[in-house]
Parts: sequence; C-alpha cells; structure tokens
Amino acid sequence: MGKRTILIAAAAGLCITGLCVKSFVGDVNGRDVPVTENIAAKEDAAADNIYERPEAAAGRAGGEETQAEWEEKKTQAERERKDKPALPETVILVKPIVKLNDEEGIWGFYWDDICIRVDEETLLLVSDCYFPEKRLQQKIFFLAEAPDFELREVFRQDSQISEEELSYPEQLEERMAFPHPVDGGYLYELCGVLYFLDKDFQEATALCDLHKLMGDLYRFSPGTYKICDVTADTASLLACMDDGLYEYDLENGGRRLLEPTLVTPHEYTEGDCACVSDYDFSGPVEAQYGPDDRSYAFATGTEEAYWGGITGVVLRSKEGETLYHKEEEFDPLEMEYTVYVEDFKWMELENEAYLAVFYSRYDEEMNRCFFMDRVDADTGEVMTFGVPAVNQGTGGNIAVGFLDEDTLLYYDFDQDKPDTDIEYQSIYGIYSLSSGERREPERMEEADWELIVFDMGGFEAAPVWCPK
Repeated sequence: MGKRTILIAAAAGLCITGLCVKSFVGDVNGRDVPVTENIAAKEDAAADNIYERPEAAAGRAGGEETQAEWEEKKTQAERERKDKPALPETVILVKPIVKLNDEEGIWGFYWDDICIRVDEETLLLVSDCYFPEKRLQQKIFFLAEAPDFELREVFRQDSQISEEELSYPEQLEERMAFPHPVDGGYLYELCGVLYFLDKDFQEATALCDLHKLMGDLYRFSPGTYKICDVTADTASLLACMDDGLYEYDLENGGRRLLEPTLVTPHEYTEGDCACVSDYDFSGPVEAQYGPDDRSYAFATGTEEAYWGGITGVVLRSKEGETLYHKEEEFDPLEMEYTVYVEDFKWMELENEAYLAVFYSRYDEEMNRCFFMDRVDADTGEVMTFGVPAVNQGTGGNIAVGFLDEDTLLYYDFDQDKPDTDIEYQSIYGIYSLSSGERREPERMEEADWELIVFDMGGFEAAPVWCPK
C-alpha cells in the first residue's frame, strides 16, 4: 500500500498538573494523587478567565456584524431551510476567544479536531491553548450543543510551562489523543498522566501515571493513534506496545500479553530510500474495546502503519477466543496485493453491537471495489456488503458513520449522481447496505436530527448533523 501523509504536531515538555491543586487524596502507583478543581467553571463571564464569540466582540468594537445582526441572519437561514430537503450537514465550530488574566490565548493548529459525541445533540471538544506571557499551556474542555454548536467552556487545566516561548501549543499526548467516555465521566491523558474528569466537569483526579506504568514502552514506534483504550469501569487498559498488545490491570499495575509483535533489524537492499526505518515491524498497531467491553478488536500493521499500512483486523472475545480475522492477500505469481485491509469501526446500537471491517480489491477491469464485513461482536457471525468508494481520512482510515445497522453515512464525492430536482447536493451520501442503493434525501417539514462523528484514525474527528 502506498504511503499517505499526515501533518501532526507532537512534542514533549516539562509538566505541571492542575489548575488548582485542591488537595491530595489516595495513592496511585505509589504516589499521592492530585485533584484538580474546575475554577474556570465557577468564574463569572466578566472575570479573568472568559471566552466569547469573535462576532460579538467585533460588534461591540464597531465591527462589520453585531450580535443582533448575526442572530437575524441565523433566523432567516432557518426560515429558508424549511422548504428544502433535510440533508446531512457538516458541523462548523466557531473558534472562541480564550483569555487568562486579560491575555488572549493562542490555539493549536488542530484546535477543532479532538471532539467526541456526548449524546445525540452534544459534542465535547478538547483543545490546547497557549499564553505567551506566562509561557503557560492549558488544556480546555468545551461543550457544543445543537443546533448552533456554540462552544461553551466547562473545564480547563494547566498542561506545562515552557522554557522558551512557543508559537503554538505543543501536543503532549502520545497515548490518548481523544478523551474516552467512562462510567461517571471522561478519561483523558495530560503529560503522560491519565485523569478522570467527572461528568459535571467539576473535578479531575489523576488515575494512572503512564510513564511509570509503561516505562520505555510509552512511546510507540509505528506512531499510530488508536493505541490505547479503557474499559467503562476504568479497571483495564488495552495498549499497543513495541513488543505486543497488552492488557493492563490499572488497579494493581499487572499486565498480560494478548498478541506478540515481530520486530527485526531492517536489512537494507539496493533501491531502499533514506526514509526506510531501521527495523521491520509486524503486529498490533491499533486496538479498541468493543461496546460493553464484551470483546476487543485490533488492527495489525507494519512500521508504515502511520501512513495507512494496515495488514489485518482481528476480533476476540474477552476470554481470548478469536471471533473474526481478516488479512490482506498477496499473489506471489502476479507480485501484487489482491485484498487491501483498510480500517475497522464499531457499530453500537441500542440492543446489538457490530464490528465493521472495510477492505478493498481491484476487479478485472482494475476498478477499485470496496467491501464491508459486518461482524456480530458476540458471536463473530459475518455478513458482507459491497459499499461505495468511501473516503479515506488521516493515515488511510475510513471516514464513515452509521445511522443504523443497515444505513451507512459517508463522504460522497461521486460526480455521477443521479439526476434530481434537489436544489443543492450534500457532500454526504446515505447508503443502504441491504439493497446496495444510495438513498436520496426526502423533502420534509419536520425532521428528527442526531449528531454523528466520523473518527479518522483516533487523531481527527468530523462531526455531522444528520436527519434520522
């Protein structure tokens, strides 16, 4: 598979933890556990820690558009939309102005990429912000609710103080780029420490020091991002390591090997470019627990998995039984691959859960054809469907969502769409797996909407506001 390029900002720095270290309670891995209180959430909007819509600030300063004018435009747009079909829409987040003691912060380049769905109408976005005067970086949490998805700050925490002034915040997370919903709140990484943030965004408690737990294996050589997951009760941690896929017991620090890797020194041959790694890697490169933690899935890959070099997908029960295994296929006579494994996603429904595995092959006319295996997460039963040419996001990861077990939501860049009297076209396609047909949006006066987030590799996310 060819290399695909991704631009990321990754660095390490000296860490300080806590916006306000309120007290020390308990003991995690032999050390006191700091508790971080959400001071920002208790401050009044006119106090030092504030944020506001840029449009509102511009209006007060005599800018081109006041808040009242913006509201009128929004109302007019709603009136016009009633006569149009209900189409999936990209959620556009407006970057707020964030201040600390009257100093305006500098956002990271990927400020709106790290977001997850809280419920059918709410996003949780987490971003880094840097304040040059103090050389202080903070991690800030926002909620965004439908239909406006205006960012509302709910929590912030100090990340690090830099020795030198930065132009942008550094990305300090190497294990968990995204927050993880767990029982009673969220788990996230900050400077190599896992924190539990309660669901009311009032207090964060250090759960585990990953640097101490993993030692030299904290950094992962293939450089992919979906390399850690936690159970809902925060008792177990799934982790891709250089020497294998492990499950950690976070209560006592023990671990067990689930799948080994094979790492050998690379033997250079004529024609190797300077970018070739000094080692050859083969093993788990991405891993996730299934819904309700009844099973787990992992993707295998090479040292080039960072650019999309996925070689297979495996589903196992919690007891270790292999329920599903899909591997790339290579024809030694033709010296070419006949099956490419692309990505996997979880389909979590009300009463059932499936693993969706995407792969592709070329037909006799050299057209690339996509397929999806829908795998029952409990039994391993498989149903295979042909799917459209779904878009590949960061690192070759498939960017799709599911409206239900039979309906796929995807980026649709097909130029040969059927003729229609619809006034405008959506960039999204709605596809029925059972019929193999693209579903056109229907005109409706009222529609129930829900929020769907495309996960692209565990590093980027694309929220979509979609009619059910």
